[in-house]
Amino acid sequence: MVLKTRDLLVRQRTQAINAVRGHLAELGIVAAKGLAKIGTLIAIVRDENDRRLPPAARMALKLLVNQIELLTDRIDALGREVVAEVRRDDRMRRLSTIPGIGPITAATIQA
Repeated sequence: MVLKTRDLLVRQRTQAINAVRGHLAELGIVAAKGLAKIGTLIAIVRDENDRRLPPAARMALKLLVNQIELLTDRIDALGREVVAEVRRDDRMRRLSTIPGIGPITAATIQA
C-alpha cells in the first residue's frame, strides 16, 4: 500500500510540475526539463519583484508550487518509510545489495 500511495503522489507531483511548466511557457518563461530544474521556475513564481507574471497568474501558480512542495515532502516521508522497512527485512535488504536495485525496487520485488 505504501508503494502504491507513493507512486500516486509521484504522478500527482509530475502533473503539477507539468502544469507549472506549461503555464509559464505561455508567458515565455521556460526551464530545462527534470525535477531538479523546477526550482528555477519555483523561484520565479515566488519572486514578487519579477514582473513577468501577472498577479492573477502568480496567485494560481503559487497554489501549484505549494502543492508540488507538499507532495515532495510526502513522497520523501514515504520513501524514508520504505527504506526503514527494507532495513528491517532480510530478503529486501539482500535484494538491495544487487547493483541497480535500490530500496524502492527491492520493496516492489518483495511485494
